[in-house]
Amino acid sequence: MKGPTVGLVAILLMGLVFFFAMSFFDEGIDVADTQIKTPTFAETMLTPPDSTTQTPAQQPALATQPTTQTQDSTQAQPNTPAATVQTAVGEAALPDYSNVTPQPMDTTSKTILFIGDSMLEGLGPRLAAYAKANGHTLINVIWYSSTSEIWGRTTRLQERINEFHPDYIFVCLGSNELFVRDIKRNRQKYVNNILAQIGNIPYVWIGPPNWKPDTGINDMLQASCAPGSFYLSNGEHFDRAKDGAHPTRASAALWCDRVCKWVMTSSRNPIMLNKPTEAKARCKTIVYQPDV
Repeated sequence: MKGPTVGLVAILLMGLVFFFAMSFFDEGIDVADTQIKTPTFAETMLTPPDSTTQTPAQQPALATQPTTQTQDSTQAQPNTPAATVQTAVGEAALPDYSNVTPQPMDTTSKTILFIGDSMLEGLGPRLAAYAKANGHTLINVIWYSSTSEIWGRTTRLQERINEFHPDYIFVCLGSNELFVRDIKRNRQKYVNNILAQIGNIPYVWIGPPNWKPDTGINDMLQASCAPGSFYLSNGEHFDRAKDGAHPTRASAALWCDRVCKWVMTSSRNPIMLNKPTEAKARCKTIVYQPDV
């Protein structure tokens, strides 16, 4: 049995070798008038697989996967402060003041929104007296320990604008940023965002009442605000409270007097702010604590 078995195996091997050899002839072999088609498994076996080959169904999926992930990530947290703030801050740009011209005195009654830091404790009651005496409505929004960064990385100003629809805005920010290093790099985008939220509403930005030289906050604010919209407080005399920074209530009232006189006589958008007979008045006040 061994002899016939070996012979059979030899015949099968010879056939396999012949079949394999024929597969190298791409166009087949002509025998008489008949063409014998050759198999292609030799090409398949000897050709290395192409790792980049993809099916048509796979290619679109791979192409759209990163975009889909980004959209899913954005949609998952549409109202998160970080996403909203980053978009607002990233897109905010300094308004174009190339065609800014002073306006004539506006004698109509205004809704005035006053936002800022704790300096509003002294300025607010006095400005409320001005508002009452001149037919205006004042809303004070005090955010304790706030800065241009804190206001500028939120949409809180825009929310108050949407709520009260002010005709005029006062801003008092910068006292907590007198000593910030590299001020333009660290604060400019937030100042821009605040101004972008203000938009076309007439405004005055009251600069901080310096008690020591600053690292550039006043220069940056003056360069950022529209001409005639920044009031430079630095250099004026202030009687200070016990903390050595805040003006006393009496000194803050005199500060407000100077600001209001400047608004009427020298600002880009003058409104009626005649000096009141009352020392102070009440108005609607919204307070945000530092941890809010």
